Amino acid sequence: MEAVGLIFPGQGTQMVGMGRSLVEHYEIAAKLFRKASDILEYDLQQLCFEGSIEKLTESCYCQPALFVHQFAAAKILQECVGQSQFKLAMGLSIGEVTALAIAGVFDFETGVKIVQKRGSFIQDACAMTCGGMMSILGATVDSVKKLCNLCGVEMSNINGPGQIVLSGERDKIRYANEVAASVTGGKTMTLNVAGAFHSSLMEPARNYFAEFLQKIPFKAPKMKVVSNVTGKLVSDPKQIKTLLIQQIVSPVYWWDCMNTAKNENITHFYQCGAGKTLVNMAKRIDSAFQVLPFGEYGDRTDL
Repeated sequence: MEAVGLIFPGQGTQMVGMGRSLVEHYEIAAKLFRKASDILEYDLQQLCFEGSIEKLTESCYCQPALFVHQFAAAKILQECVGQSQFKLAMGLSIGEVTALAIAGVFDFETGVKIVQKRGSFIQDACAMTCGGMMSILGATVDSVKKLCNLCGVEMSNINGPGQIVLSGERDKIRYANEVAASVTGGKTMTLNVAGAFHSSLMEPARNYFAEFLQKIPFKAPKMKVVSNVTGKLVSDPKQIKTLLIQQIVSPVYWWDCMNTAKNENITHFYQCGAGKTLVNMAKRIDSAFQVLPFGEYGDRTDL
């Protein structure tokens, strides 16, 4: 069997019921959800299984929920498929924290504490600002840069060919949405989000997150990991921490991350967690990529 990568999606993939079948069929998943609930001091399992979706969508709750579900799925895969098959881990936005935990940069308990604080800091930054986001399909990076300069907004995600997300103040995002077609030739959609993620409006969250992470030790990863900020491999623990902090205000270069994995001869992946977001992105990036979703009992494990 070829070397396989583990990839983890970001915020927006959460859904009520996520992880229920894993907990019902795998003791390792049940144990992780119980352990996380003890750390968080609320019933994470009940939140994930019963909702409400409004509460589950808040960053302070969403990020721990995604992390625990994704981590549990990856651990089950390592048991079922064989840990030695997995050579690389990377995630989109909050998914990068899961990737680092799976790679052994820090343990599960530390990861839960990290995402709890990260989510709370981002939630607070959203409340302090009036930000929004929009996606553009079918536009080039250069044309979107022109749009950003014209409207005073920022690129927050370069997900693949012709799929770019913008962040900024809500009125500027509204203006960018109005003129995008004439500037870029692409189709736009305003996103239903609480704030301008991965932009300079998240600077307060970055500052608090940096202070929090200062006391947390990071170890060298036990498998290859890729940074969202650079789209390149990173192995030095100090640099991993620096980039994870910077990620809060920097664009996510997911397209580059996937190409880096391909350059490492990894084209087969499992997306661990809810939905098929990264499965669909991979199809648009390169037909050579094969990605199976694994987030619930019964999902295929036969790459």
